[in-house]
Amino acid sequence: MPNVTPITLSIAHINDTHSHFEPTPISLAVTGLEDRIYANVGGFARIASVAKSFRQETQNDTDGFLFLHAGDCFQGTLYYSLFKGEANATLLNMLNLDAMALGNHELDLGNAAVSKFLDQITFPFLAGNWDVSKELPNKRFPVKGKAPLLAYDPDLKIASVLTKEFGGKKVAIFSVALDKMADIAMPDPDTPFVNSKETIINTVKYIQEEIGTPHIILLSHLGYDQDLKMAEEVEGLSVIVGGHSHVLQGDFSNLGLGDMGPYGRQINDTLVVQAGCHSLALGKLTVTLDGNGKVTAHSGGNFLMLGRSLAMDASWDQNLPDETFQKAKAYLLEQPNVIHCRGDEGIKQVIAERYRPAVDKLKSDVVTKLPARLRHIRVPDENGGSQIAPLVCEAMIYSARERGYEVDFAIHNAGGVRVSLENGKLTAAEVAGRLLPFAIDLMLYKPTGLQVMQALEGAINNATNNGVEGTGDGSFPYTAGLRYTYECCKPKGQRITQLEYQTLGGTWKTVELEKTYIAVSSAYTSQGKEGYDSLKCMSELPRSIYVTLADSFIEFARTKDTLLAPEENLLTYLPCQSND
Repeated sequence: MPNVTPITLSIAHINDTHSHFEPTPISLAVTGLEDRIYANVGGFARIASVAKSFRQETQNDTDGFLFLHAGDCFQGTLYYSLFKGEANATLLNMLNLDAMALGNHELDLGNAAVSKFLDQITFPFLAGNWDVSKELPNKRFPVKGKAPLLAYDPDLKIASVLTKEFGGKKVAIFSVALDKMADIAMPDPDTPFVNSKETIINTVKYIQEEIGTPHIILLSHLGYDQDLKMAEEVEGLSVIVGGHSHVLQGDFSNLGLGDMGPYGRQINDTLVVQAGCHSLALGKLTVTLDGNGKVTAHSGGNFLMLGRSLAMDASWDQNLPDETFQKAKAYLLEQPNVIHCRGDEGIKQVIAERYRPAVDKLKSDVVTKLPARLRHIRVPDENGGSQIAPLVCEAMIYSARERGYEVDFAIHNAGGVRVSLENGKLTAAEVAGRLLPFAIDLMLYKPTGLQVMQALEGAINNATNNGVEGTGDGSFPYTAGLRYTYECCKPKGQRITQLEYQTLGGTWKTVELEKTYIAVSSAYTSQGKEGYDSLKCMSELPRSIYVTLADSFIEFARTKDTLLAPEENLLTYLPCQSND
């Protein structure tokens, strides 16, 4: 490779936006105020404005500017439920992205949704370990041959590479996604995903030898832990811009949002960044790479983007008293990780005229009220597990029994629940658009007690990488009518040490391993995805009860004047000491 001069880049980056086009009400802590306040944070209009300002601020001090999206734009809100990929394509085009990675949720409904999306976007769509070369020729909605798609090159065994040139200095960008895409999404069988690490190694070598630049950016949808692993194990990567795991790098404890460590994690000579999720924050990175592509300096951070309005509750029914408003505003203006800005007027107009009217119809439908915040977390921590996922399971049982089906218990994967719920009104729009946005049916199935035990252990092993290389913590199981204990340090196959189901009379009985039970889950879980492998081997195929996750929860919530956290904890999760 010829001698290459150093380069300094400014990189704006987002990931896992999940159709959050408009600002999201977020609860923030303000020093000096007893109660938390709510601010409308983020949204595409503000992202566009801040990215444009960042480009202008750095144009005289850097060699070039890049705006990158690390995948997962589909799903998440009513905008996706109602408009699928069309709204994403329109609004992402307006952001003027330089490139976007394929995420797993782009493939929740198979290749057809991606095919339509590719017909509408005007930016490169990177999917470097997705082998579409043998896609069947008679498909109505193929992805092979679509101009924006930079997929896997099976002849060279590399990712297709996007090359950008700034003043004669080349920067190479490519992407990989999860190897086990078929386990967590629904790619067509004729378009498999190949090993991400091998693809990265081969592609880096190709870039260095054939393109002739050491300045290499990996746009990753592997998840934060895997990004760190790639940085440690693969030489030649300059920057990894990541997604999938929703990590908001930076110390946001000044706003009551926790501390995920410093922005920009450098391992060896590679810098790893990630910018949270749901269009709340924009990452602003300035990085200098030497003639060998190694990071020699970097600065920047993730920034929450706020407007002018603040309130007492998430539904904006209670305005802040003027004195409280002024204190909160003054405090927020002083925070280094907050940007106060106006949104791009063009994006706001498109949302208001083309998409919002249909969404607003559902926003006026209040299904219940929440007297307190309901927390969602995937894997239980020192504060316990999800308060919402068990309620989703209760709703499944309710919907099944209302339709005349005898059901013993329900199981749901934590990743199927997308957000915590703030106190205040709960609308149909919030449920269908944010809480349970995946439009999939509930299924009845008949597992044996042994299959249930194996499914629970397999799902937790997968979620915690306990003896297996998992696909993410979204597989962690929550239940209703079923309680269990999982002990991490037990031998594999023996980690579920208590398993009981609740009879209609309310009595708890031990699950018999040879007995067949009637369970209800989403179509996703009942297919045996993400560690629930034992459910693939049932004697009868699951059958739909023809109600979706969101509709089930809505009809259950309508029976409650107020929706409260479950009174009883049905799971005991005992992590290994090394994980404490």
